[in-house]
Parts: sequence; structure tokens; C-alpha cells
Amino acid sequence: MKINFTTSNIINIYKNNRTIQNNNTVKANRSDSIEISNVSKEIAKYLSVAKDYDVVNEKVDRIKEQIKNSKYDIDTDKIAKSLLKELKGCE
Repeated sequence: MKINFTTSNIINIYKNNRTIQNNNTVKANRSDSIEISNVSKEIAKYLSVAKDYDVVNEKVDRIKEQIKNSKYDIDTDKIAKSLLKELKGCE
């Protein structure tokens, strides 16, 4: 069996090893990242509002049922206080 190691073969092996090491270094420096687009952020806002809307609908349905059954009580003092508070805030 004959093994030929010439200077050019040794240099080529060295260059190949160096290239492999450089590629590994470049791969190690890479990192994954994601960014949410502005459109996705807007969609998230609308979904949030839609969830809150369902809560409001439940409250409206509950009040409608109370009115239908003549069980809904209106607290006039609470309404007056809220109106005064809003009017004072507008000045």
C-alpha cells in the first residue's frame, strides 16, 4: 500500500479543515428570531375587543331578562352620582 503525502495534499487537507471550522463558527453565531407584523398586532387588538364585546352582550342579556321578569331595580342615587362625577370631570 502506497501513501502519498505531498506538500500540496497536506495544504489542501489543512484548508479543508479550516473551512469546516469556519462554517461551524458561522453556524454557531446564527440565532433564530421572529417578529410579529403590524397587521398581526392589529388583529390581536380586534380579537381582544371582540372578547370584551361578548362580556358586554352577556351583561345586556342578563339585564334584558331582569327587565322582562320585572326584577330590574334602577338605583337613581347611583345614576345621579355618576352624572355629577362626569359633569365635574368635563369642566
